[in-house]
Amino acid sequence: MKYLYRLLALSIVFAVVGCSSKLNESPEVMSALDKAGKNRGELEKVLKHYSKDPEKLEAARWLILNMHSHYSVEGDEIDSLEKVYEPLLGYKVNFGLEKEIIEKWNKYPFYTLLRKDDIRSLKADYLIDNIDRAYDDWKNISWNKNLSFDEFCELLLPYNIGDARIRSWRKTYADHFRPKLDSIYQGDDVVEAAKQLCRIIIAEGWKYNDELITPHRDANMLFNHRVGCNRDYIDMITYAMRSCGIPVAIDQLLISPESKNSHKWVVVKDTKTGRYIPFGTDSMEPDRDNPPRDKRKKGKVYRVTYGEQKSHEEKFMNIRSLPLKITQPFLRDVTDEYFAPDSATVPVFTDKKNVYLALPVLDEWLPIDAGKVKKDSVTFKNFEGGVFYVPVVVNNSVFDACGYPFYTDYKFETHILKPDTIHKTKIVMERTMPLRNSYARYLSDFVIGAVIEGSEDEKFTSPDTLMVIEDTLFKRRQKFVTPFPNKEYSYLRYSAPRDRFVMIGELELYSDRDAKNKLTYSVTDKLFDRSRTFNLYDNNLAQAFTIPEPGGKFHMKLDNKSTVGSIRFTARNDGNFPIPGHNYELLYQDGPNGWKSVGKCIGSKDYMLEFTVPGNALLKLVDLSSFGSNRSHKQVFTILNGKIVYSLDFGFFNLRP
Repeated sequence: MKYLYRLLALSIVFAVVGCSSKLNESPEVMSALDKAGKNRGELEKVLKHYSKDPEKLEAARWLILNMHSHYSVEGDEIDSLEKVYEPLLGYKVNFGLEKEIIEKWNKYPFYTLLRKDDIRSLKADYLIDNIDRAYDDWKNISWNKNLSFDEFCELLLPYNIGDARIRSWRKTYADHFRPKLDSIYQGDDVVEAAKQLCRIIIAEGWKYNDELITPHRDANMLFNHRVGCNRDYIDMITYAMRSCGIPVAIDQLLISPESKNSHKWVVVKDTKTGRYIPFGTDSMEPDRDNPPRDKRKKGKVYRVTYGEQKSHEEKFMNIRSLPLKITQPFLRDVTDEYFAPDSATVPVFTDKKNVYLALPVLDEWLPIDAGKVKKDSVTFKNFEGGVFYVPVVVNNSVFDACGYPFYTDYKFETHILKPDTIHKTKIVMERTMPLRNSYARYLSDFVIGAVIEGSEDEKFTSPDTLMVIEDTLFKRRQKFVTPFPNKEYSYLRYSAPRDRFVMIGELELYSDRDAKNKLTYSVTDKLFDRSRTFNLYDNNLAQAFTIPEPGGKFHMKLDNKSTVGSIRFTARNDGNFPIPGHNYELLYQDGPNGWKSVGKCIGSKDYMLEFTVPGNALLKLVDLSSFGSNRSHKQVFTILNGKIVYSLDFGFFNLRP
């Protein structure tokens, strides 16, 4: 009996080997199939299915050859996350999650979820359906007639994004979006098609929330729950575009020169000009004649690919074992599509062969590119000008500066920031970070034209105008002196500018013009519970009170009838002001000698800091009172002509036309 079992087992083995040998595949494909383990049969089914269809067979091979490093994560916890996001869909504005929820989920060890390698888990039916649908769009949609096979593979064929759970999504998205797109556009211009679909997606709405750090959410979850961070939104747009046969990819800056964050957007392949046109974030629409540009410093731009980029892998082989975004094998440097070619050769003080271009992130340097070393200098190519960089080497898994910081100007000239400790400059800091355009709107668009009125009766029969905001509020707490300091009031009314929401960081009322005698009050309107009226007077200038209605207004009742001599108003803001009483330290970067202290300063009651700094130095402010938090290390800057200059202040000057 045992003999018969062994004979049967051998027969099965020979049968499998015999079937495999009939595939007539290259050693590379056979090697990929070997990695599939028990799932090998599913991948072989795909290859056999297309044995008489050369182009689809080649597409299947391409997917399999590049599949080995792709994976998804599974777990009930991901479904739980969707229940967390669901309530946000009912709000008119982008209200945040409760603090307890944020703390719970941002501490959750998502790395413990089940990892499913695509090559060991994907089923034949799933891959065949994906290939057939993508291929039909390539061959049958007019705007794709000039799309090459390689472009088809990268821009239409991929079956998933990141580590999202594997789900069949193409039909769901196509059934929803294609009829809508067809109803408004039936031409052969891919840029116009992308523009119209982009407008459809925007009209259907998305609630922005970036408070949670999670794995990629699967395509169907994004379709059903239009809420999440920038990455989620970009993923959803990409699925939608590809489901309609529009060839797109995702471009990103891995590390922002302005923060520790990454940022992504979509690019469409313009089959008429051959260029990639960005869109999908910051209200950007694809436009061939005037390609849109967001107002973010980028440093370097990489395109996310499905196919493995071996040249990129080799470039960072020396640091491949470190948990860095730059070492991912599916990145292609496309910086020269955004910026005119730039290069800088700077001196280095090291005998190591691998020197990297790095950006400051909190209290460390993180690489975004590799340079070419020649004797005592290194050359970096293709980067954005007007950004502060430093050459670094890796020592015991930590990156250390091996040269002085530098930047290039609009003339493509390189400026090395070697500190001059002899010639010093006195500076006054009223902000701890530069003012970004998105927050500048809160200090202008959402407040200019706002009015506060006072009344003796709650019906405001004969109201007096006590305050009018006429210009952008650059100060953290803007003081307004009222025109009727001796008249008593019981009620006040705030009216937002026309068509704008109420967005206020803090509203302080005083009986006197010197703002010494603070008044207490309550909001009498019945408002949406997440408006959080207590944010008006909680002494937290970074927490906002919001009424999500255009031209909104609210009424206040003073606890005791009183004169109103002055008002301190804080617009919704980014919180990047020196905090009174906090201890700050300013550091300057001394190349291979590391960071050195300029000195310390306590935040004044006027939200200002004063320091005396070396000339020609890269500087960094540290809030010692909140050390260890993400906000403790601020963005680096230098001093030019006596003024504080961040990367953002250089503007954008070496953009591709």
